[in-house]
This record gives sequence, C-alpha cells and structure tokens, in this order.
Amino acid sequence: MFVLEPPNFSFAPYMQCIYEVAIDPRIDNLASENTQNSSALLLLLKSWTLTPKYYPYLVDYNPLTFPMLLDILVAPKVQSSVVSLVLGILQTFLDYDPQVAVHKYELSAESAEAYGVLVKGMIQRHISRILSHMRTCFSNSNLNSATTATQSGGSGNLVMHQIHILSRVAEYATEETQDAKALLDLLLPTLKRPGSVVPARTKGDVLNIMLRFIPLVIDPSVSAIAKDEQQHLLAGYLNSISSSFGRLRLDSARATLSRILSTLAKFDRQLQGVTTSEPTPLESAAWVVEEINAYSTQRLNEPDHERRLVAFGRLNDELWNQPALLDAHAWIPVLHNLVYFAQDQEELATRSNASFGLARFITRTAQAFNADPQSAEAQVMGRSMQSILLPSIKHMLASKHEVVQMEFLGALRRAVHECGDFFDQLRDLKALDTPDEEANFFYNILHIQTHRRTRAMRRFRDLVAKNVYIQSQMPTDDAMDVDEDSASDSDDDESKGVAEKKPSTSRSKTPAIQPLVFNSEQASPISPANIRALIFPLLENWALAEGDQLNHDLSNEAIQTIGALSAVLPWSQYNAMLRKYLGMAKKTPSLEKRLMRLIMSLLDNFHFDLRHVKVDKLGRLLSDESASSDKEQEVPAVVVAETELAEVAETEPADEDTGLTEADDESNMVTDSVPQKDLPEERIHKVVVSFLLPELKKMITETNEEKLMLRAPVAMAIVRILTALPENTMTAQLPGVLTTISNMLRAKAQSARNATRETLVRIVKFLGPSYFGFIVKELKASLSRGVHKHILSYTIYALLKEILGMIKVGDLDYTLEPLIEILVQDVFGQVGEDKDSEDWTSKMREAKVHHGPDCFEMLASVTQFDNIRMMLAPLRDILRETDTPKRTRVVDNVLRRISIGVNHNKSYDTKSILIFCHSIINQYLAMSTKDAKDTKKVKEDAEQLKRLRFASNEENAKVYIRRKDMAPKRDYLQANAHRFVQFGLEIVYFGLRRERFSSKDAEVLGMLDPFVDLAGNGLFSRYNSIISLCCKIWAIMVRLPLPSVSAGIPVVIKRLFAIFRQTSSTNSDMIQNCFKLLASLLRSKHAESLMAGYEPEELETPEKDEVDKTASDKKAKKGKKPAVRISADCMKDSLISEQQLRDLIDFIRPDIEETERQATAFSLIRAILTRRMIVDSLYKLLDNIRELMITAQDANVREVCRLTWFQFLMDYPLGERRLTNAMSFIVQNATGYVYESGRVSALEIMGVIINRFADEILLPNAAEPFFLGLVLIIAKDESSQCREMATHLLPIMIARFDQPRLNRAWTLLDQWSAGIANSCEPVVETDAKKAANAEIQQAKMRELGRAALQCYGIIIEPLGDKFGKRIPAFLSIVDTALTVSLKTWKQAEMQLNHRPGVDGVGDLETIAANLHSGGDPHNAALTYWETAYLALNAYERFARVMPQKAVGDNGQSRIWQLAVRHLTHPHAWVRLSAARLIGAYVAMGDPSWMLEAESESPVEETAEWEVPVYTGRPKYVLFSASALKQIAHGLIVQLSSRFVSPELGTQIVKNLYFIARCFLTAVPQNALEGTGIEPVADASDDDSDSDEEAEQSSVWTKERSLSWLINRIGSLARTEIIRGRGLTEKRTYSFRWFAAVISLVPPTLLKQSAYIMPIVSPLYRTTQDTQLPSQPITLSGTTKSPTEQLDELKSLANDVIKLLQTRIGVTEFSAILVKVQSHVSQVQSQRRERRKQLAVIDPELHAKKKIRKHESSRRRRQEQMSEHARRRTRIVVRRAYGDKSSEK
Repeated sequence: MFVLEPPNFSFAPYMQCIYEVAIDPRIDNLASENTQNSSALLLLLKSWTLTPKYYPYLVDYNPLTFPMLLDILVAPKVQSSVVSLVLGILQTFLDYDPQVAVHKYELSAESAEAYGVLVKGMIQRHISRILSHMRTCFSNSNLNSATTATQSGGSGNLVMHQIHILSRVAEYATEETQDAKALLDLLLPTLKRPGSVVPARTKGDVLNIMLRFIPLVIDPSVSAIAKDEQQHLLAGYLNSISSSFGRLRLDSARATLSRILSTLAKFDRQLQGVTTSEPTPLESAAWVVEEINAYSTQRLNEPDHERRLVAFGRLNDELWNQPALLDAHAWIPVLHNLVYFAQDQEELATRSNASFGLARFITRTAQAFNADPQSAEAQVMGRSMQSILLPSIKHMLASKHEVVQMEFLGALRRAVHECGDFFDQLRDLKALDTPDEEANFFYNILHIQTHRRTRAMRRFRDLVAKNVYIQSQMPTDDAMDVDEDSASDSDDDESKGVAEKKPSTSRSKTPAIQPLVFNSEQASPISPANIRALIFPLLENWALAEGDQLNHDLSNEAIQTIGALSAVLPWSQYNAMLRKYLGMAKKTPSLEKRLMRLIMSLLDNFHFDLRHVKVDKLGRLLSDESASSDKEQEVPAVVVAETELAEVAETEPADEDTGLTEADDESNMVTDSVPQKDLPEERIHKVVVSFLLPELKKMITETNEEKLMLRAPVAMAIVRILTALPENTMTAQLPGVLTTISNMLRAKAQSARNATRETLVRIVKFLGPSYFGFIVKELKASLSRGVHKHILSYTIYALLKEILGMIKVGDLDYTLEPLIEILVQDVFGQVGEDKDSEDWTSKMREAKVHHGPDCFEMLASVTQFDNIRMMLAPLRDILRETDTPKRTRVVDNVLRRISIGVNHNKSYDTKSILIFCHSIINQYLAMSTKDAKDTKKVKEDAEQLKRLRFASNEENAKVYIRRKDMAPKRDYLQANAHRFVQFGLEIVYFGLRRERFSSKDAEVLGMLDPFVDLAGNGLFSRYNSIISLCCKIWAIMVRLPLPSVSAGIPVVIKRLFAIFRQTSSTNSDMIQNCFKLLASLLRSKHAESLMAGYEPEELETPEKDEVDKTASDKKAKKGKKPAVRISADCMKDSLISEQQLRDLIDFIRPDIEETERQATAFSLIRAILTRRMIVDSLYKLLDNIRELMITAQDANVREVCRLTWFQFLMDYPLGERRLTNAMSFIVQNATGYVYESGRVSALEIMGVIINRFADEILLPNAAEPFFLGLVLIIAKDESSQCREMATHLLPIMIARFDQPRLNRAWTLLDQWSAGIANSCEPVVETDAKKAANAEIQQAKMRELGRAALQCYGIIIEPLGDKFGKRIPAFLSIVDTALTVSLKTWKQAEMQLNHRPGVDGVGDLETIAANLHSGGDPHNAALTYWETAYLALNAYERFARVMPQKAVGDNGQSRIWQLAVRHLTHPHAWVRLSAARLIGAYVAMGDPSWMLEAESESPVEETAEWEVPVYTGRPKYVLFSASALKQIAHGLIVQLSSRFVSPELGTQIVKNLYFIARCFLTAVPQNALEGTGIEPVADASDDDSDSDEEAEQSSVWTKERSLSWLINRIGSLARTEIIRGRGLTEKRTYSFRWFAAVISLVPPTLLKQSAYIMPIVSPLYRTTQDTQLPSQPITLSGTTKSPTEQLDELKSLANDVIKLLQTRIGVTEFSAILVKVQSHVSQVQSQRRERRKQLAVIDPELHAKKKIRKHESSRRRRQEQMSEHARRRTRIVVRRAYGDKSSEK
C-alpha cells in the first residue's frame, strides 16, 4: 500500500493501530530478525522513506523505531544486503532538500521545510548512536582488508558506502566523543591505499570526516583529552595529512587537505600558547601549501599561477632559510607538496619551482648537519630526507615520463653533492658525481643525446664491476671437467659419457666465454640497495619500453647494464629480480623477446659460488637425505616474501595518484629488513635446484618452435649455472641438458635451429673441448636419419668454426675418428650426393651448403701431425676405387684444404713436414709419370680375367662362372697419384708463403734445397696443376739463399719459354704462374749476380743526311715513328736474349688490356724495367701503357700504369723531343679528355712529375704548359675533383717558378683581370651580329677575370713574401670585381622593385637558387655572382695570410664596406663567402674597438651601389655602431632567407654573437646594475608577424643596440612560428644564438623585460608547437623526418630554457614564463574569436583555413604512422639460404 502511494489517502488515522498490531511487538527484535535477509517489517520501514509525508511515521508513534533500525548495522552476522538497505534509508534522509522536494513531491514550501527540520532533528538526536555503529562496522569489517575487495565487488563497495554516509553524518557532530577519535584512527590508513583500491572520491569523504572530527578531538575548548595527548594526536594527523599531499590529485581533495592543515595550524598555535601576531612555522607552511594549491576564481579548473608563483617565490627566497618561520616539522607538509608538484608534466613553471624548492630543502638539511648533526632540527630534517625525499626519488625515477625523471635525478644529484657525507644511502653515490660533466653519471644518464646515455651506462657498469674481476675466479679446469673417479662410480651411462676425455692431451685453460665470477656485494663501490632502488628503475624503463618510447640502442645497453649490475646483488635481490622477469615473460608476450634477453643477462652474471656445498652423487644435499622424498622443499622466508612482492607488483595496478603500488613500501621494508649477510649456500643450492633449474628447463622444452627461437639460449644459462654448482650436481644435470639441446636441432623452423645451434656453440665454448666428444656422440645419435644428417654435418662445422681459436692442438684428437666418419659421409656419402643432385629439392639451409672440406681444414689445423694420416686414409681408399672427375675434384679440394689446415697448425714442425712432403712427392711423382694403362699389373689382370671366363681342352670344355665378389677390383691409385704430389707441393707452398720455414736456419735451408730440384722436375710434369704449384714454389724459393737456385735458373727459364711456345693463349692459370715466376726470377738477387756484366744502351736513330732527317720528321708529324737500332752488344749479358724479350713482349701485350691478367702482365713489365732491358718493342709497349693510363676504366689499372710509366721516365734514357711530347700528352689529356677518370689520372701523374722532377728538367719542359693547363682546369673543368686537384697542384708549381717565369705569370694575370672592368661596359653596336660577338667577347673576358681571381686566391699563401709587390694590383682587382658586382646586382634589383607586385630580392634569390655553378647566368643581375664569390674568397685568404695588410691601419676600408653590402646578395654562395669574410674580420678585432671607433660624418649616397668614403682609421671601419648595425641587419636578412645552408647558419650565429659582444660594451653601467634603463616595447606583448613591425616597435640607439638585436632575432623566430608552415631552420639558429647571448649577458641585465621577453616568447611557443615541417631534410648524409626535426627543435628550446633558468634564477624565470603564458592564452582567445567572426563574415576563407589545418593534421598522423612502421622494420631470413629481405 505504501509503495503504491494511493492518491488523496491518509494513513495517519491508522498508524497507531498499525504500530500496536504490527510494529511494537517486533520492534525489539528488529535487529536480530534482519541479519540474513530483509524482513517485511524492514521493507515497511523502507517504504516510509519513499515520500516525505511518510517521514513522521518513523518518529511520532514509537521513539525506538529509528534507533532499532540503526541497530541493524551492528547486528551479529548481518548480511551486506541488509546493511546496504539501512544505509540507503540514511542516504535518503541525508539527501533530502526542501527545495527539491517542493517540485518532486508537490509539497508546499512550509511542509517541505517542516519535513527537513524533522529529518535533521532525527539525525541530530541519534548522531552518537550512528557514530558508534559506524565505528563498530569499521572495526568488524577490517577496513584495510575490506577495501582491497573493491575491484571485484565484494564488501569493499559497502565500506565505501559507509564512509560516504559517515562523511555526510559528520556534519551533525557538534561535541567531542570517543567515537570520533576512534573513527579517525580507523579511517586514516585508507589515505595511504592506492587509488585502484580506495577511489579518490572515498578519500575525499575521509578528508571531509577529518575536517569535521579533528576540531572535536584536539580543540582545547571542546575536547576533554589531555594536552599532551592532543599534541601527540596533532602530530599524527599532521603526518597523515602531509603524506596525502603527495598522493591525491583531485582538486577538491587537495583543497580539503589545505583546509585541514590550516585547522591543525590554528590548534597548534593554541596548544603552544603563542600570543604574538607572528605566524607560527606551521601556519607559514599552511599558507604556502594553500597558495601553491590555489585555483583561479575566474576560470574553471585552471590553476592560479600568480598566487602559486608568489608562494613558491616566498618559499624559495625567504622562508626556506628562516627556522623561525619554517622549522623542520613545518617542512614536512611543504616537502610532500614539492614532491607532488615536481611530477607535473605540463606546467614547466610549477615543476621548476617545485624542483627548486626541493633543492632548497636539501641545502637547508646540509646546513643543519654542518652546524650540529646531533641537534633536534638536524635529526628531524634527516628523517624527512630519509622517509620522504629519498623514497620519492626512488619512486619517481621509475616514472614513465622523462621530464619527471630529470627533475628528481637533479634532486638526487644535489642531495649527493651536499648531503652525501651525512647519509649512508648517499655516501657511495658520490663516486658518480664527478666534476667533469663528460664523466658525470647524473648529467649524462638522461642527456638528450642517446650516445651520452649509453656511455653513462657503460661507465657505471665499469665502475661497479671494476672490482668484481679481482675476486677469486672459478678455475677453468674445475669448471669444465668432471672428476673421473666420481664419474666412474656413477651408474648413469650419460654421466659416464659426459666424463669422456681424450686419452693423453692437455686442454686449454683459456675459455672462449668469460667464466663465472664469484664475488660478494661488497665488491661494488655502489651499494646493491642503491643499485636496485635507484638505477634499475631507470634501466628497466628503457629495457622494457614500448611504442614510441622504444629506443633499440638504449634498450640493448640497458639490458647489458642490468645484467652486469646484477653481478653485485645479494641472493635475495637477485632471486627476486629473476623471479619477477620470469613471471613477466609468461604474462606479457609482447615483451617476451626483451624479457628473455633480460633473464639471460641476469643468468650470465650468476655469481654465487655453490661448488663447495656437500651433496651426494645424485646432487642432493646431504642434510636432506633423511627427509621424505615427497616432502615439499622449503623455500627461505625472505625469498617467499620477495616473490610475493614481485607478483603483487605485476598484478596490482598502480596508484592513479602517485603511480606507485602498495607493494612499494612493503618491498622497501623487506629490503631494509633483510640483513646484508646473505643466505647460507645450502639454502641457495636448494632454491636453484628445486625452482630455478626446473623453470629454465621448462623453457627449453617448449614445443612451440617460434618461442623456441627465443628460449633456446636459456640452455647456455643453465650450463653456466651448473658450473657454479657442486661437481656431482653438475654431473647429474648436465647430460640431460645437452641431450635436450641436441634433440632441439630436429625443429622444422630454420630460425629455431639457428638459435639452438648458436646456443650449442656457446655451450661448447664455455665447457671446453673435454665435452666435445660427448656432444658429438649425442648429436650423432639424435640426427641420424634423412635430412637430419645434413643438420648434423652443418652443426659440426659450426662447432668447429667457433671453438677453433680457443683450443690447443690435439684437444680433439680423442674424438677424431667419429668426426672423420661424419665428414666423409657428408662429403662422399649419400649426404654429399644429395647436395650435388639436381633433383634435390630440400629448402633447408643446411642441405644447400658444402662445409665438409672446411671441417677437414679446421681439423687439420688442430690435430697433431702424427694423426693427419687418419684423414688421408679414407681419401686414399676413395682414390683407389674411382677416377671419375666429379669424385676426384672433391678429393682434390679436400686435400687442398687439409694442406691449408696443416700450415695453420700451431704445432707446425718444420722438419717433420719437410720430411713427410719430400717422401710423398718422391713416392708419387715417379708413379704419376707412368701411364696406368701400360703397366704390367694391368696386363696380368686382363689375362687372368680371360682365363677365368672361358677355359677349354681337347677332351671337354668347362665353363667357369665366376662369383661377383671374386672379381678383381681395379686399382686407380696410380692414375690418381699426382693428386698426392699436388698435396705435398701445396703443403710446401703454403709453408713458404706463410714463412713457416726460417730463412736464417741453416738446417732448414739444407732441407729445403732438395725441393729446388723436385720443383724443377715438376715443371716437366704433364699436369698443369703440378706445373702451377712448382712455379709458385720456385717464385718463393728464388728469394731464399739456396745453393741450387742459381744453377737452376737458366734451366727454369728455358723450360718456361718452352711452355710459352707450346701454348697459344695466356688465359690459363699455368701461364699466369709462369709469368709470375719469370718476373720473380728477373727481380731476384740470383738474377742480379748472373747479369752483373749487363749494361743497357740508349736506342738511337740512325745518322742520315738532312733529306732523310726531314723525311723522318715528316713521318713523325704524320704519327709514324722513325726506325731505331740497337747496339749489337746490348743484350749479351742478359738472362733473356733479344729475341726472347721481343717474343715475351708480344706475348704479354694483349694481357695489359685484360682485367683478369693485367696484374701479372704489369708485374713482369716492371721486372723488365727494373733490369733496364732495352728493345724497340718495349718503347711501343710503354706508349700503349701511357694511353692506358688515361683510358682504363679501372682505377687500380690506371694507378699501375702510372707507376710503370713513371718508372720508365725515371730509369730509361729519353730524348728532349720524347720528353716534351710526354709532357704535352699529360696536359692535353688533363684538360681535354672526355671522362673525369682520365683527367684525374693525368693530374695524378702531373703531380708526381712536379714533385719528383728536378728544376732543370721540369721548368724548361713543363713549367708553362702545366701552369696554363692547371689554370684552365680550375676555371672551366666541370669536375669538382679535378678542380680540387688542380687547386692543390698550382701553388706547388708556382712555388718552383723562377723570377722570369713568375713575371710572365703576373703578366698573364694582369691581362686576364683587366677583363672584369671591360666586360661591364655597355654594348653600343647597332648591328645584331656585332652586338652578339661583343657579348661573347665580354663573356670570355669575365671568364678570364674569374680565372685570375681564382689564381690569386690560390697562390697568395705559397708565395708568401714574394706576393708583397703584387698586393696593390690584387686589391685593385678585388675592389673592381666587388664594385662591378654590387652595381650590376643593385641596378637589376631596383628595376624589379619598380614592377608592381614583384619583390626584387625574393625573385633574385629564387633565380640564384636555380643556377648551376658553371657558365654565366641568363639573368643580368647575377652575371657577376661568380666574380664576387671568387673575389671575396681571395680576399678572405689574403686577410688570413696577411692580417696586418688587410685589417691594420693600412687596410682597405672600401673592400670591407663592399663585403658588408654583399651580405644581402641574392646568391647563397656569395652570402656565405661574405659572412665568412666578416667572420675573419671580427675574429681579428676586439669588442672594445666599438668604443674607440671614430664616427664618420654622414655622406649622402647618390646610388645604392656606391659606398661612403671612410675617413677614420681603416681597422675601425666596421666597428662603429652604425656599421655594426648594418652588418647585423645583413646577417638577419640572410637568416630570414629560404636558402640557409648549415654552414651559413653557423657562420651567421658566430658573427651575430660577436656583434652582441660589441653592443654589450655600449650598455650603460646603471643598466648593467639593473636600474636606470627604460624598457623598449616588449616583443611578446604584440602579435607582430614581420621584421618591419619589430623594427618599428623598438627605437634603435647606441645604448639600446643589444636589446634591438635581441628583439629582431626574437621577432624572426616568432615569425617562423606564425608563418613558417612548420619550418625549423630559422628558429634553430636563433635559439643557438640565444644560448650564446644568455651566457654572455649579465643576469641583472638579462632579467629586464627588454632583453628576456623576446627570448622567452619564441622558446615557449616552440615547446607548445605541433605543426610539422612539410618534408624531410637531409643534412650531412642523414635524413631527418618531420617528426625528428620538430623533436630536435623542441629539445634545443628546452635546453636553452634550462640555461636561461640557471642564469636568472627559477623564481624570476617562472614569473616571466607565466607572463608569456598568459599573453599567449589571451592571443589564442582573441584568435578563436576572430575565427568565429570570420566564419560569419567570410565563410570561404574560413573554410580554406580549416582545410589547411586538417591537411596538416593528416600529414602529422601519416608521419607518425610511417615513423612507427619504420621502427618496427625487421629483417626476415627466408628459408632459402642467404636470402634476406626487409619487411614491415
């Protein structure tokens, strides 16, 4: 009935009856009857709260109704649904609002107000009961544990509801009760709970409760609690409130906290009995806290920056150092607020001031400890440091936001620097705070440059680990070997296999991989606690970063550093980290790869020595033998605690307020509570064996092959850990691991097999050769079928290749037999046939490569020489069975590789090798010369076969059928005998080539001498391979002092020419080796002794009459060469006869054109030239080489030709005519050859001639041609390389000129330079043809003038004092060139400016940017740009070589003025040259010259191209204030151009910085002191978008010149932001200049708005800029995307802001920044209003702007997507071997 609410019906007449019948009898049992579910009576009472007109029914008829209803809250075992219903009734009463009730329930105002009074009175009368019941509810529900159920529903929501009800009820509490104090004690801990557990709204309710109850508890006028207890309670409440300031982010909650703090401050004054008007320290702190948390009263949710900055300023400038106003206890709430605001990512001013406040607190703490460490103030400050600041630093270093990390890292650096001596936690960190910023860890670890961060990590890693390696290292033998006795006692077959050793060889003691290092945490100079708490959070952020924050370089370095640092952690921390990462690897597949690397890095640094733990033969602890086998092994309590904390940290979400988890504080307590003395070794052994190893083994048994690729390396970590365990444990565990790894190679995925193979290689390198045999055995057993055999052979190759450098010779001899069996099967068995078969279609990488010969070579290099025959035996058997070419080629290759391996063998025994080779060559050389078909044994076998097939007699005939296995097998050994000869020769050859045989040992030489005859006899072999080897051996032995060589040289030469005559081509290797041998013979000392009587004679033309001579000259002019004759005795003592030499030259002539044979041919030719053999065909051959020196396409061939031809020039007699022709040939090709390579080659030989020829030869024959040729190249050659080479050679050539030739050169330069002035004369010809010819002539004169200027610029420096007489002429030329250029350019610019709608300067810049470097441009304005460019360059070099002549009192003021005018030239090259020249000028000057400079009288200029006459001292020409302003204006114009190169930008910054230094000298002294200067118009206070407006906004005077310059640069930067469409170049150079000026200008001057506002405004706007450049740019070969450009610019802006903040102070900078922010906000508001107006006034323009904005946003998104895709680019290895591709 009550729920239905019947209209116009009153229940009042029946209520008394209802109470008497239905309610009063049951009211006493109301609580007990509603514990499990709501009864009908309770629902009836609930229905009376549906409408206000039923409210009196709960009060008027029985006063016990409402109290009994409240008693349900504390009924035993009451269900949460019932409690929620009762709380809902209370919520209804508390939410009642008379004004709302009037409209909602259609009540009159009087009735609604009466019902409100009724409700308030009802709650007021029962407030004590409500509070008492709430206290009981909170006590029974275990508040802290109940709140943890919030996430899953449960009882947590009920508790939140109860707290909310209590916050509403608390308003009715008017007097102190014990319940209020108890409720505060129960509720205060909830403020420390994470935001995910206790919502911010609930914490706000708790704060409202505190705001109401605290006065009831500690107010002396209300509370009856003793004063001492009140002070104690106040201190406790203060600590809770203070800590909440560091956690809560909700604005309303922080405002409530501020009010509570003010309340506590008021009661603190009363409790202390302070009667003065001075604020107490707590009141000062309350004021600071309230102000820095202030919000604007005009804008919603906007901080009141002015109030905040005032509070920060007073705190940082005044209160921090006044204990009377802010004592140690009052610092606590302030410190929490500073920590909170230092985390602000958005507001730079707030964050900077908070960080500065932290620095003030640290300084205050240091002062307290320096004064008296035992004082109360020092103790409190120290506790605040240890309990508040340092934990906050630890937590914030784990922040994901780098700006927050940087602030707290700076606080840590300051704490270490100032308080490091007073706190144990900081003392060891002083080693990181070095004075050198390059090595300072705190400065570099978060540096903007990535390489500095990685270097800081490496240095920290080295610092921590530098003492690790001086600890006792695990002996290599003990780590790698398993005791034979213990292995023999074991019944495990695998254990016996592991203990398998080679019989009688010693193994290497040097492992290939760094062995485990056992050390304690005391080995590190940095405590493990600091490493874990401070360093690891930073490193983990980089190691596990995702998305855009991922930097692979930092991630890799961080992973390595974490692993290296874990080597100094105690077991408790090490185990906790390892378990944490193992758990994360299971739960976060996206990070599995990097987590596995982290785990591997940790395991690689396992540093706990457990080898001495006593275990039985099965690896079990002896102390556990009596324990039950099924009893669960106990884990140390500390380990369990750390594991639980790690799991909580992974599963429990972070606090939304602070970013911290609840486990953080507990982990700190656990870490602090764990003693530094580590756990016993037995317990660590138990954890490793029972937990760690099983977990790791689960990883390597993963069936998913994709994960196997990541987890295979874990096997290496298992092996490393096993080497740290007792020997018996290792023996029991290792075989299973090796077997598992062997079976993993069966995987189908190539990547999985590769990863497994790499892991197996590392294991073998770590364990050493003693386990190699067992691994081979396991591999052979696991990979014995089908394609697995290919994997087996490839794996053997990989293992041998990696361990080759770490083992001694003979270490693998004990397992040589199974290895050879596997390799023979791979090369000659079915495996090898499969690889060679064309039908083989396997896609496995291992099945497509032949590594068997490589394995034979590697085995031969590490096998004792006595065991080499084991390798030869199977090869000899194969050669006996077959002589098929395919099989014998493979045998040849294997024999060759064995010979190479033997020569690489470290136990190379010269005598044994030579004896072996001599015997095998002798044995098989004679056999190989016989014909196998004609041997007696073959004939006998044939006859026997006939007899066996058929035999008969006269009486009967019998047929003998012969069994197959009885048929004689043919022996092919004799047919293949030459292969063993080749094998022996190869061993000797490789030994000779590697200098294995000592040439100083007489015994060795005696043993080598017989090989001279053997190799000579080999030249007569019928096998080309043997002849080639013998030639190679002879070519080396001819250099040795062997007696038999001299006698054999004639025979060998005779045999070589016989071979030449038998061969029609030189393509074969045999002929090439013969050529090499002949060249070696000609160069040898033996040949020199044999040719001792040889004297070359010059070839001469025959003497004839004049007619014949004239005819000869005519033939020479036609290209025909005259006949020559040779003296009859010229070649009589030569090793080679004249005819042989002619034949040899004709034979090798074609080879000089062939790339493959050129090297040998040139070697032989140079050998002939060395012996100075002369024949007519040799001259012809050298002419061909001279031409090839120019025309050859290969650079190496051209170089060899140059060396050969120059050797011919130097050693052979040449006539004057031949020498002149040679020099002319060089000049003609250097200037006129078509291709650049030929011209470069000609210049190369020209340089050699200039440097090597004597003056008496060089000057008469080559001086003038070379000079003119070089000048022509410099002036007209299109190749920059040729011009550079000519520029390098010309000064060398000029320096060698004598005076007459130098005078002729000056004459030429004067004639050429005269054309500059003549070329600018107007053409007056009326005839078009003549006018065209005149223009052509002027163009030629301009070219000659440019050539003259280039020559002057080049020869000034080498001539030195010789150039002194030419200075006037040179200066006149430069003056003329610059004057002509200025006049032509300015006239054209004026003509363009007179055209409507045309910007002359802009058009000329565009035209100039499209010009090429060569030829005259078509535009008349830029006709002389090259002339001006060369003139400026020449004068710059003159100024650097002769500064006194250029800048001194005798300097040329007009040229410097012309250079200033050329700063605004349209062409970028001219601008750069002018800027460099001005830079050279200011580098030679001093800023003080500005004050000394004489002010010239103003001169009226008749035209823009004229310069005023300067009447002062020439060196001051550019140092007057007006001249410096003109230079600055020109440089700013350059910077505002669209075509600013990096070189030009850098030069502009340098020049403007010097001008700023000069302008600073003109600033009045009172302005430097901060007074007496009237600020100019603030650049940030207007929205001027152009330089002209900025010019007008600042009136220039000499005293204000610096502020004018800063204003112009700032305006330029702001203009780019507004109109630059995302460009960054101007701002980049402007910000660099700002950084230099900030360091230059005194802080007192810099603080003035006229100087600082133009700087701060563009910096701040840039940090807020989001507009991307339109396209990438390429600088120094590196392409930067638009995103990278904007990020770099923002980083530069932030660096400049930090520098500015350091210079002027945090407080002043914050005030200025807030002013700029407010101005920007106003401007943005105005722009929004203008845009809204534009949408109405001009919709079309509004739409265009909106489209452009959307296009920019779309381009930014596309850029971000492409950048993200680029970072995800990975290399995919396809199944086809060696095929790699890049996929996205």
